[in-house]
Amino acid sequence: MDTKHWVRLEFGLATLVVVIFMSGSAMGDTGSSSISANFNGTPIPFPDVIWFSAVLHPANLSATLPVQVFITGQTISFTVSGTPYTVDVPNACITFDPFLDADMSGSASTVYDGQWETTVPSFGLAGNTFLAGVALQTLPGGFPGGIKNVTWQGTFFADFPGVSLHWQWAAAVYRMFSDDYNSLGVKPVDDNMASIYQNADHAGTPENFKHYVTGGARGGGGSNYTGSLSASVSVTPFPLPVPCGFPE
Repeated sequence: MDTKHWVRLEFGLATLVVVIFMSGSAMGDTGSSSISANFNGTPIPFPDVIWFSAVLHPANLSATLPVQVFITGQTISFTVSGTPYTVDVPNACITFDPFLDADMSGSASTVYDGQWETTVPSFGLAGNTFLAGVALQTLPGGFPGGIKNVTWQGTFFADFPGVSLHWQWAAAVYRMFSDDYNSLGVKPVDDNMASIYQNADHAGTPENFKHYVTGGARGGGGSNYTGSLSASVSVTPFPLPVPCGFPE
């Protein structure tokens, strides 16, 4: 039987798991998905923070019922100088509500309450919707530029049959950040009308800290607050057994 031995480092903003040994096979189930992408060549010094964010775009939503999408078991894994690392990503619940008006400010929102909880209109939005995010403070000594095969994976569920999703992730570096995710002011959608942040920033932008962005990970600083998106991958979610989560 495959085994995993982890050393958990409660360091900085995220739980960093140093993988001492791990073996196993690739995920083949429909609702499980992973995306790998590379960092750019800019080194990331200590104590800068990497803000990882993922977004999605749904299809085949209900025109008469709210639809919930739940993402769990999320991790981000990468290797630096031969040492594998894994970052745990909080669960996420996205509610697509057909009764919300995409032209109304505040109809799209994101809060953090032990998991990411995002509510958006089912229809009329331009662009992507925030999926989940996690902040990781670099270790002493920092990380080199050019880290390859950074992989975000998770398992997707939906409570309405026929829903399909396209998702992507990005990463940007910040000189200052917060471990209180509600203080970040995460923009829930790309759309420039539906949230209280009526601008052209991408979904996942930490609006209250964006002036601290700098180059590194998948971003170049400036106005690139989330970094460049990975390739888009489609996933057909598993059926969601209970609203946004599972029984204890």
